[in-house]
Amino acid sequence: MDLELKGKTALVTGGSKGIGLSIAERLAAEGCELRLVARDGATLQQAKAKLESLHPVKVAVHAANLGDRSELESAYSLLDGVDILVNSAGAVPRGALHEVSAEALRVAFEVKVLGTMNLCREGLSRMKARGAGVIVNIIGISGERPNPKSIPTSAVNGALIAFTQAAGAASVDDNVRIVGVNPGLVATERTAAMSAPGDGIDQLAYRHLLAKLPWGRMAHAVEIADLVAFLASPRASYISGAIFTVDAGQRFRA
Repeated sequence: MDLELKGKTALVTGGSKGIGLSIAERLAAEGCELRLVARDGATLQQAKAKLESLHPVKVAVHAANLGDRSELESAYSLLDGVDILVNSAGAVPRGALHEVSAEALRVAFEVKVLGTMNLCREGLSRMKARGAGVIVNIIGISGERPNPKSIPTSAVNGALIAFTQAAGAASVDDNVRIVGVNPGLVATERTAAMSAPGDGIDQLAYRHLLAKLPWGRMAHAVEIADLVAFLASPRASYISGAIFTVDAGQRFRA
């Protein structure tokens, strides 16, 4: 299926590794020019080199901590001329309420919630002026199925689900679609570290979850990326304000 994305320009936050990099690679395979934003400049350069070696597209990179207001604002100019914005930045700590510090909670909300909302606002204003655009927010399953053992992810992702639904219902009036994707467990560098041997909070939680996963495995990052590419394409032209969960039905299993 031709997704009609060739020649489009996509900005992907958190695009230097994990799900974000997989999304960037999938969009590059469809012929999108890329702009990647992440904290670490060296990792971004590695991602740029990899993508340009695999696909004949231009890749621009910008190092920024989206939880820092001035650095977030420095990324706004990258939204000029963007057809697709994918918000995939922001690792959120796990733990019960008393296990997570006030500072960790603040950082999680600054990066993933406020960073995403502000980029959406700035992106939407530019897309509205151009008459078209798509925003895809990568959120997380705990926002749909709150976990008392993981208060930060539940609260952060729940806020982004509500935001995406409300913003996506209104953005269609400006010919811009806003949608969300809730990944379940996905095999990335981060989850590999969390599921390694050990007795930390994340390690214990992940080992418990892995034992019950459908097909006995996590999702592959490319499986998330394939959905994002479809949602960003004209093939999904009547979809906005919707959240798509990718967990093979795990949330319904005991």
